[in-house]
Amino acid sequence: MKTRAANKIQTKLVTLLYGATFSGKTTLGLQLADFKRNDGKPFRVAVVDAEGGGVDDAVEDLEARGVDTRNIHIFYTQSLQELITILDKIKNHDTFYEYDEEGNETDEPILDADGEEFFPDALLIDGTSIFRLTSEQGLLELSKKRNTIKADKDGLVGAERFVKIQGADLEFKDYKKLNYSGQNLVLDLMAIGINVVLTAREKDETVQKMDKNGQQVSVSTGKKVHDSFKGIDYNVKTILHMYQDSETGQICAEVVKDRTKVHKAGDIIEDPTLLDWQTIIDRNSDRKEFVLKNDLDKAVETEQKMYEKEAMELHNSLKGNTITPDTSNNEKTSNIEEMKTDIRAKVNALPPVKKKEMKEKLERAGLPTVFKNVTDAAVLQKVLDMFK
Repeated sequence: MKTRAANKIQTKLVTLLYGATFSGKTTLGLQLADFKRNDGKPFRVAVVDAEGGGVDDAVEDLEARGVDTRNIHIFYTQSLQELITILDKIKNHDTFYEYDEEGNETDEPILDADGEEFFPDALLIDGTSIFRLTSEQGLLELSKKRNTIKADKDGLVGAERFVKIQGADLEFKDYKKLNYSGQNLVLDLMAIGINVVLTAREKDETVQKMDKNGQQVSVSTGKKVHDSFKGIDYNVKTILHMYQDSETGQICAEVVKDRTKVHKAGDIIEDPTLLDWQTIIDRNSDRKEFVLKNDLDKAVETEQKMYEKEAMELHNSLKGNTITPDTSNNEKTSNIEEMKTDIRAKVNALPPVKKKEMKEKLERAGLPTVFKNVTDAAVLQKVLDMFK
C-alpha cells in the first residue's frame, strides 16, 4: 500500500487513439515528437511498432518538417512479453543499447540529438490490437494442447481426433487470463513515469440478445469501439475515436473521454493535434512527480496468501491444531528481488564508459550481466561484490 498527501502532482498523458485504417492514429501519435519538455528541449520518443512498419512513413513526414529524428527510437515487436521488457527498461531507467544486423544487443548505448543516452519522455505503442491478437493466439495454441491431451485420453483417432484438436476454442479461464494481461499492461504503462499514447483498431460494438428461436445472438449497436484489451478504456485518461469524414475527407476525432479537461467528452475536433495537450506538460514544471507502481501481481499474491492462511486455519481448527504456514520461501524471494534492485541501481549510477567496463568485468568473472531470471542469491551477491 502507498499513500500521499492530496497535493497537486505532475500529470502524464495516457491516451488511447482508435479508429479504422487511414484515420490518422499513427500520425497523431507521433506528434509527441513536437512536444517540449519543461526545459524547452523536444521530447524524446520511444515508438513500439506492432503494425509491421506502419510508423516509418509517418516518421519521414516528421523529418520533412524539421523534427530531429535522433530523438525518436523505434522498436519493432508483436510480442507482449518483449513489450513488457521494454517497459521494464524504462521503469528501471536502464540504458538502451543499439542492436546489430543479427538482432543482438551491442555495447553501444543509443544516443539522442544532444549526444546523451536516449531515455524517452514519451512512449507511443502503435498497435495494441496486435498485442491482444498474439496473446489470444498464444492461449488458443495452449487450448489445442489441452484438447490433444483430452483426445489421447479418450482414444480418439482420425477425423474425430483432428476435429477435437483443431476445433479448440478459448475457455472461460483463458478470457480471464487475457483480461488480466491487458489490465496488467495498462497499469505497467501508468507506472513507467512517462507520457504514453496507444493506438488500436476499431470494431463494431455488439450486445447479446435473444432471437425468435430463443438463441443468444450478437447484435451490432452501430457504435464503433476499440479493438484492444478489454477494460483498457477505464484506465487511460483520454480516448479519441479517429475517423475520416465521408463527405469532406477531413481527419476528425471524437472525444470519448478526457480526464485532463483539455476537451469535453462528445466534442468533435477537425484536423486534431496532440499539441492541444502540451498545456498539461507545461503546468507540471512546479509540481512534484508521483509515480504509482503497478502492484497488481503483488496484490494477487497478497490475496492468495490470505486465502491460504484462512484455509490453513480452517484445516487446523478441524484437526484441533494451530500449525503456522511456512513463509520462508516468500522471504527468500523478497531478498533476491531486493538484491536485483540494488544491482540495477548501482549499474544505472555508472556513466556509459564505466557501465561497459563493469559488463566486461562481470563477463570475465563468469557472472551474468542480465539479472531478471537469476534466482541464486549467492550469484547475485558475487555481482554486488564486484562493485566494491
